[in-house]
Amino acid sequence: MLEVIVTYTGELPVFEKLRECNFLYKDGNYILEKEIDHSLLTLAAHHDAEQKKITLTFSGELKMEQYQFIHDTINKLNSSLNGVINDSKASMGYLKDGSEAYIINGWNPWISFLQEAKHSSMEGQKVQVYDGPALLAEGILMSFEKDENESEHFKIKKCSLITTFGDREYSGEDLIIRPTGEFM
Repeated sequence: MLEVIVTYTGELPVFEKLRECNFLYKDGNYILEKEIDHSLLTLAAHHDAEQKKITLTFSGELKMEQYQFIHDTINKLNSSLNGVINDSKASMGYLKDGSEAYIINGWNPWISFLQEAKHSSMEGQKVQVYDGPALLAEGILMSFEKDENESEHFKIKKCSLITTFGDREYSGEDLIIRPTGEFM
């Protein structure tokens, strides 16, 4: 299990703050259960009022969408408590420079690193390109360009495909490239 500790100061209505984040009280702990991508996620929170800390635990074997939900939930809770996060026991992986990334600290650079690797591995594969919900094209991904001005999030601003109509280039603010799973 991975663990994050949120410490806070002052007298706060912690139960209310946890409830605002959709935690329910069960058997002495606060539990948040959510189905994401056909899989049940459980995020447990134990409140130690004397030490003014909340210990959150979750599985180390989850899908990316589930970790994103946990990341967002911890940030929301921490923001409402004006707390301090210790996520040193919630390592997610490593960055390009070899430093460690955690569920909160180093999260955005880690996601960008993974996204870039994912998209690089799709080159030469059949993909679909979306601009928001609208499908722009389908074809073989030849290359992509990320937005270099965006340091916090991975955004694709341009890509080129081989389509049934020949080589085509597509541009947008935040293109989404998805593999079709088909092989040519």
